[in-house]
Amino acid sequence: MRSRTKQRGRAAGPPGLWGTLWRLTLVGAVLFAAAAAAGYATVAHLVKTPETQAPDLLAMELVDAIREASAEGFSARVAGSEPSSVLQPGQVAAQRPLPGTWVKEGATIQLILAE
Repeated sequence: MRSRTKQRGRAAGPPGLWGTLWRLTLVGAVLFAAAAAAGYATVAHLVKTPETQAPDLLAMELVDAIREASAEGFSARVAGSEPSSVLQPGQVAAQRPLPGTWVKEGATIQLILAE
């Protein structure tokens, strides 16, 4: 003999139009909330990071410029070189950001050395 089982609730199958819309709305709301939280955290971090003025490293020898940047809480890296008729090879001919510019603490200063 076959046993008959009662089905309770909705019949199996694809959800109706309203069920699909409800699920899509719920997924959209969760994604929106996650994006909003990530945006808030990013902006809060950017706003809360203190700013200070970039040090003047121009005309310094590379080793001295890196030491000075480090002492003031920055990192420095060589970003290239350019010819100079005024400076000795290895001295800082340019820097980015410029001296005195307000930047986030701990920023990296790019140094352009004289050739």
